[in-house]
Amino acid sequence: MSIYAHELFNDYGVEPAIRVGTCGGLKGVKIRDVIIALTASTDSNINRKATGIDFAPHASFDLLEKAVKVAKAKGIAHHVGGVATVDSFYEEANMIGLLENYGVLAVEMETSALYTLAARFGRQALSLLTVSDMLAGGEIASSEERESGFKSMIEIALEVAGV
Repeated sequence: MSIYAHELFNDYGVEPAIRVGTCGGLKGVKIRDVIIALTASTDSNINRKATGIDFAPHASFDLLEKAVKVAKAKGIAHHVGGVATVDSFYEEANMIGLLENYGVLAVEMETSALYTLAARFGRQALSLLTVSDMLAGGEIASSEERESGFKSMIEIALEVAGV
């Protein structure tokens, strides 16, 4: 995500940047729910390297507020809160209990980089995620459903972007 977001912001002046994708759900969410990512914790050291501190990347409030309004108006099951961006696809299994204790809603691999680079370039960004599997429960969306059934986050993204 870092290289793409950097190029989109730096080389093409993209704004807003809205990520749509899947995530592994934690306690309090259900498969197919939409997560509107407020913040993105990470197990990566990239934010400390880039800023000298443990920078806390977050969504653009304006985009987040619009997304929540759209989700409510359309009756889309959604949650607003923090996600965890991890570097390794299977490492989250070791962190499930800890992340749930801190109220993290889902695990994914891109949002922290997107939000950090948006802050660096003074741009607006938002991450909209659909829960494709439950990390602790084993429930998984089928490949067919992943291909065509996660339209709610796309509808939110398009309306927020004004398309």
